[in-house]
Amino acid sequence: MPTFIQILEPYLPLSADIAGILVLLVALPLFVVFTLRAYDGRGPAVRRIAAYERLERVVNEAAESGRPLHVAVGTGALGAQDTPESLAGLTALDYIARRAAVWGQPVVATTGDGATLPTTQGLLRQGLEEAGFPEQYGASDLHFYGPAPLAYAAGASEAAARREAVGTLILGRVDAEGLWLAEADAGPEGLRLGGTAQPEGAALLAASLDEVVHGEEVFAVGAYLHRPSHLGSLATEDVLRALVVVAIVGGVVLASLGWLG
Repeated sequence: MPTFIQILEPYLPLSADIAGILVLLVALPLFVVFTLRAYDGRGPAVRRIAAYERLERVVNEAAESGRPLHVAVGTGALGAQDTPESLAGLTALDYIARRAAVWGQPVVATTGDGATLPTTQGLLRQGLEEAGFPEQYGASDLHFYGPAPLAYAAGASEAAARREAVGTLILGRVDAEGLWLAEADAGPEGLRLGGTAQPEGAALLAASLDEVVHGEEVFAVGAYLHRPSHLGSLATEDVLRALVVVAIVGGVVLASLGWLG
């Protein structure tokens, strides 16, 4: 005698597919509308996050002082479960590289993942090419110290200290080694900011950085650095989150009234 779950099992994948299509049909128009509004300068308002506000200022300070900013994108790998965090770090690096390249200012970038290395290299090179200074790209601007977290933290700290970085942005996959990375490479005057979605690393970074981002704030970096598509995505997620809450509350009410069987 088949169980109730066994009877429903053939229909579960179809139900999941239909649910996915419905979500896509709702999310895609919202994303397009919010992104177009952001391109027109009418993007959604976002709450204040001090770390991202300081990031914009420290890029200008680096140009004025003639000292580079150190960007640590962590040890996360592209194509793995760490991809969202790695992309957040690369998004911030892209913004910093483009801004710094306008003044011909170098950026010190460090990564602990070999698959992320060529992407990081491409962002640094692209920023200089778009600014008209392709000849200023140097291999010394990018550092890879292997996949071992502690080796990466030690190497990145040494690179930032050797280049006398004006500050450090740590954004990406960082675990316990983040404490060493944050404490060792900035010195008493260096500004340290960033964060990670990993609970172990986030707790240590919160105690070590001057300005820190928490949890989902890591993935919102593109929206706060004025990327229209990221603003559109952030607004779409907020609307979908509100719809889910309404659906849950409505379902509870209908079930309580006996209308759902």
